[in-house]
Amino acid sequence: MFHSFYMLNYMKVVFTGFAYGGLSELSEDEYTSCTMGSTIAGEIGIFGYRPSVLMDMLAGKRAEVGTKVGAYMRSFSGDCSPSDLETGLQLVYQLFTTKVEPREEEVKIVMQMAEEAIYAQERDPYTAFANRSREINYGNSYFFKPIRISDLKKVNPIRACEYFNSCFKDPSAFTVVVVGNIDPDISIPLILEYLGGIPKVQDTVQPLSREDLKGLPFKFPETIIREVVRSPMVEAQCFVQLGFPVVLKSTMMTEDIHYVGFLSKLLETKIMQVLRFKYGQVYSVNVGVFLGGNKPSRSGDVRGDISVNFSCDPDMSSRLVDFVLEEISYLQTEGPSEEDVWTILEIEQRAHENGLQENYYWLDRILRSYQSRIYSGDVGSTFMVQDEGRVKVREALTPQAMQMALRRVISFPCKKQYTVVILMPKSSRWNSLISVVSWSSGGFSRDAKILAGMAGALVLAASLWRYSRGALRS
Repeated sequence: MFHSFYMLNYMKVVFTGFAYGGLSELSEDEYTSCTMGSTIAGEIGIFGYRPSVLMDMLAGKRAEVGTKVGAYMRSFSGDCSPSDLETGLQLVYQLFTTKVEPREEEVKIVMQMAEEAIYAQERDPYTAFANRSREINYGNSYFFKPIRISDLKKVNPIRACEYFNSCFKDPSAFTVVVVGNIDPDISIPLILEYLGGIPKVQDTVQPLSREDLKGLPFKFPETIIREVVRSPMVEAQCFVQLGFPVVLKSTMMTEDIHYVGFLSKLLETKIMQVLRFKYGQVYSVNVGVFLGGNKPSRSGDVRGDISVNFSCDPDMSSRLVDFVLEEISYLQTEGPSEEDVWTILEIEQRAHENGLQENYYWLDRILRSYQSRIYSGDVGSTFMVQDEGRVKVREALTPQAMQMALRRVISFPCKKQYTVVILMPKSSRWNSLISVVSWSSGGFSRDAKILAGMAGALVLAASLWRYSRGALRS
């Protein structure tokens, strides 16, 4: 029923169960309703009780379980104290044996809450920025578009709950991993009772394999795109996301999957040095990696993107983007220094050693081993291959090796294909009025009038932002 579990002696218990098959299997017509399934079911109660009632029942216990339906997988995850393992497993049992059925009054409340949440997101500048970044980088596909108020009117609550129920119906499709401070003599009988005791589904269908999955409609733009998202803000801030397409060839997959980790840390470190220490402009830089563009098959290339994210002065955003492009271009053509490589190796080693002490590190390692394209039934062998790949890349990590990897992972030259999305404060009507008045007044040349108007608007805006911030804090 459940394929396997692992037990390690750490301070608490964490667990995850996953099965292949998710939202990518849906047609565009069904997508909106089904993607709301988790929200609607969660508010009604996925464990057989309303959330408020369940909270009272779990008072004094430390155990929680949540669900996720993603593009290619659905999963449940939880954590608990060792003494509350039985409660955590009981929640999983309830998840698979509860049939969520929407009632009119409950659905009305849930949809109203969803509508209010969407309105709040539409007013939030950072959500607008993230949504537009996704739409641009992932091909403007319906799968990556945010749900709008108009979409809610198309949601069929009955179909939404039916879909959610089907995702957590057949336990035989799930692989479960348990990590933590558990005594096998106590935990194994509990696992057999609650996970092994989930009733067998009579009308089950053959579980999907990774090869059966439908790929996402994913396509990174083939040309350079630069776009500014303007949004009202209490205090002027600017966020930048610079994205590059990534294609990892199947022939180099074992090595390049490790190189991606080293390269993201290299880019983060070098771009930070340029933007903060050389130009004194930003406080932090984050480099993110997304490799979920293709279905997780055992063959074929892996597609995704690498994004560079930072906040900065709005007036400096475009210049800083150019500085970032110059730095990446330099690393692709000249390569990093020996010191750069040594620094990255040290950072990776410390992160690795720290991770060995963490439950979630081992949970993630075991899950990735099961989900790896090289997994063939023996998770120990997969572990060994993955560790050998990491050691091999570490030993081969020279400035030239990182330079060549950066050319493989990111389009070379990097300036030929990328996207930039910049979140900028939206000018108020008062700012616009000041600009118009300055532009209309006499005594200056046309260019000088425009510059004076812009300067006046910025000064006034800064004063208003400071006042608004003080008012919010008082």
